[in-house]
Amino acid sequence: MTKYFTTSEVAKICNVHRNTIIGAIRKGLLKIHRTPGGHARIAQEDLDDFCHRRSLPTTSLISRNNRALILDPDPKFAATLAKSLRDYEYQVEAARDPFQAGYLLGKFQPNVVLVELEIGADMTGASVCRSVRSLPKLRDTAVIGISSERDQAKIDSLLDAGADDFLSKPFEVEGLVERIVNLIGPVIIGTSGRATTGKISGKLTKRVEPKDDDEEDKMTRKAPPKNPHRTTHGGVLAGPDDDEDFGT
Repeated sequence: MTKYFTTSEVAKICNVHRNTIIGAIRKGLLKIHRTPGGHARIAQEDLDDFCHRRSLPTTSLISRNNRALILDPDPKFAATLAKSLRDYEYQVEAARDPFQAGYLLGKFQPNVVLVELEIGADMTGASVCRSVRSLPKLRDTAVIGISSERDQAKIDSLLDAGADDFLSKPFEVEGLVERIVNLIGPVIIGTSGRATTGKISGKLTKRVEPKDDDEEDKMTRKAPPKNPHRTTHGGVLAGPDDDEDFGT
């Protein structure tokens, strides 16, 4: 099945400003398809061809979307969950105590942390969440609580500490992956820096918010406002009329 992406997702994959992608669409450099509602979408094969011809990198998402850290005191559950997530192309580490958890948060720098409400005498899911939120390098890391415990006070404590979601055990792994994708986007694998050698894994793609659809529709149908100022995105300079990113 062909996968389709929004202009915002393509900009992240190519590591350029979204206005650069809009400009490429207007110039006919990147083919788009329209949804029944009239919104712009880019097919995977068209994106692959576009990136290949311009040697645009995809590594910015490779290191950001595929590292999962499991913090659970049950080694059997953690091992089973890790194996299942690896089937979805995630790199997975697991920790059972505060020392391992602290080490892996700094060394592994996970994109998503899956944490039990109670890990040990000196660690709770809420304390882990506060640690994640205090580290600048993990500011984009998602935290999802996973537990068979139904103590609403502890669940609320985890969410108040900054957790993004909570999932009760037992759960289907596909449902968990869908929630992860909704929070941080799909996994992209491949390390050559060209989209033709990488792929987006699994059947799950990032949820599209209606606001993004409306903005994309307006930007692909109307001329951009005149703005002489160049902006930055991910360290890459770009602007509405900037052709350097496409090698033209």
